[in-house]
Amino acid sequence: MWRPSVFALVWQACTWIGWAVVVLSILRMTPADLGLMGEPLAMIAAILIFSELRPIVMTRLIGNPVSISLAFVFAAMYLWGLYPAVLLYAASIVLSEILQRKPLWKILFNVGQYICSLGAAWLVLVVAGVVPSPTAPHLDMSAKDLWWIAASWIVYHLVNLALVAGLSEDEDISWWEDFSDEFWFYTVSTLAVLALSPLIAIVAVAYPYSWTMLPLLLLPLLAVQKAAEMSRHQEHLSLHDPLTGLPNRVLLNDRIEQALARSSRMRGMVVVMFLDLDLFKVVNDSLGHHAGDALLIDVAQRLKSAVRSGDTLARFGGDEFVVMCEDVTEDEVNAIADRITSSLRQSFTSDDRNVTVTASIGVAVATANSTPQTLLRDADVAMYRAKEHGRNQVVMFDEAMHEQANERLLDAVGLRRALEHDEFRVVYQPILDIATGRTIGMEALIRWEDPERGLVPPGMFIPAAEETGLIAPIGEWVLDVALSDVKDWHDEFGLNDIWVAVNISSRQLLSPTLVDEVQRSLYEAGVPASCLQLEITESAVMTDLAPVLDVLAQLRRLGVSLAVDDFGTGYSSLAYLKRLPVTTLKIDRAFVSGLGGIEDAFDRPIVDAIIKMAQSLGLDVIAEGVETPGQLDALSDLGGQFAQGFLWARPMTADDAVAWLRSHSYLGKP
Repeated sequence: MWRPSVFALVWQACTWIGWAVVVLSILRMTPADLGLMGEPLAMIAAILIFSELRPIVMTRLIGNPVSISLAFVFAAMYLWGLYPAVLLYAASIVLSEILQRKPLWKILFNVGQYICSLGAAWLVLVVAGVVPSPTAPHLDMSAKDLWWIAASWIVYHLVNLALVAGLSEDEDISWWEDFSDEFWFYTVSTLAVLALSPLIAIVAVAYPYSWTMLPLLLLPLLAVQKAAEMSRHQEHLSLHDPLTGLPNRVLLNDRIEQALARSSRMRGMVVVMFLDLDLFKVVNDSLGHHAGDALLIDVAQRLKSAVRSGDTLARFGGDEFVVMCEDVTEDEVNAIADRITSSLRQSFTSDDRNVTVTASIGVAVATANSTPQTLLRDADVAMYRAKEHGRNQVVMFDEAMHEQANERLLDAVGLRRALEHDEFRVVYQPILDIATGRTIGMEALIRWEDPERGLVPPGMFIPAAEETGLIAPIGEWVLDVALSDVKDWHDEFGLNDIWVAVNISSRQLLSPTLVDEVQRSLYEAGVPASCLQLEITESAVMTDLAPVLDVLAQLRRLGVSLAVDDFGTGYSSLAYLKRLPVTTLKIDRAFVSGLGGIEDAFDRPIVDAIIKMAQSLGLDVIAEGVETPGQLDALSDLGGQFAQGFLWARPMTADDAVAWLRSHSYLGKP
């Protein structure tokens, strides 16, 4: 307030001039003057103090509210001049500010600001030749006075807005932006209050004891106040999420738009962070929507504590949140992201159960051409990349992601076409007994035979299938085809001991109809449940929740075997595996690839530990990605049971699988 700036200049000028007028008013008012104004003044003072404690606050005008006391202040000025009005206004403002526990500097400025605005309105009366006083009150108010009355309202309003706008300079908001913000709405609400001031002046002195009727004039003012409160409440509902109370998409877009407009005057960046809670559907489906809502409220509170006071935290929808930061550096962005992930690290309590929640976060930095829509789109794309990287990640958007997002969109359209036009193919990779070389089963793998791009590997389209929800019908189709092929192998070729492994996505695993679908597929294919093994990933069952375990238990009761795919790359632990009704662990190829080579010293202990752990739990072990004799020898030495990989065969069609099974009923080590 003391260093040179527009803020300091406005504060100093308003405070000193305004309080000088207050002191002058105190000195010029005499007991005789108070006696002359008498009961009407006392009634106005009482009403004014009451009304100042009940300000009308509309939309974003919280920092500069319109109070119904304003009409009574102007009425006093029209009747008895500036000094009584100044003292009434100053006293009511000080009382209101103290009750609201505002700091001293704020009290000093607010009194000064309003008194300066009132003084400007008084000058209109002086110019009009109307100079009332306690000894010479203006009692014959009529229609001819309307021009200077309206002029005094306008001058007061404009000066008041101008002074408030002068305080925004240190906040990187231009004077004009602050002055014009909500100008017409504020103007209408102010004039609605001031319009009653001439009526108050007339009623106060119309005839003896007419001042007793003044409280009745509060009724229309209170009606305006009530309407304003209802309007503000409705607007709040339209701009905020009803569950968490956070800003919604509409308010978020407005905040981003304002931040982008101010960004040219900032040294820092405008950044949007898009957060999606990982596997929140598991919690919602297992504990119920009520518990899910309670968890979202708790998450919102944690996120509030992690962001800065000036940042916008919004609920975008469902389990998605958005944080908008402006005037930030790269280091500050990283610090905010770290605080967000740290705030979620401690488990939540829901229905007396501990629930762990993580978030995938995409970060986008505004450019000169950014709009709220493009900024949110970029952050959303980065968030999905974080999910692809294993969830609980923070990923910064880069332009290369645009092309990948466009490809993903094309894939989503193509996948629907592929389902309708039978473009998917199922191929099989043998699973062998390491000790005997006998083929014991086949893993079913999906391929997409795109008419334009040829054979598309699953890594290119499965993420799009997951995002669009098409993974469920695609997975169901793979299950039907695989079991149908197994039936053919059994009936036509006598390969009765062969079973098939089918991958189940997390979305399928969480479906309440999965067990029925598996049972139906087994029945329609006419094969026993022992011919089917379902492979699930660690991430799909990372949360220890009853419904997930219940689905797995129901599948086991059908007689279907269950395998944990890509074991060692996710979340499993010995204590965790004890709860899962699985029959098999599949060691991820990342650990198998180093066996028998230069990475053997690192990977062998890991594989050895996995095999021993599985054996202690009575689980079978299948090693994935075996490609060299050295890897096979190492697995054999470690006590590995089963394996699959290019060392024996690449994935093959159903017809080739029959030929393989018939000619490779026994395979020794290559």
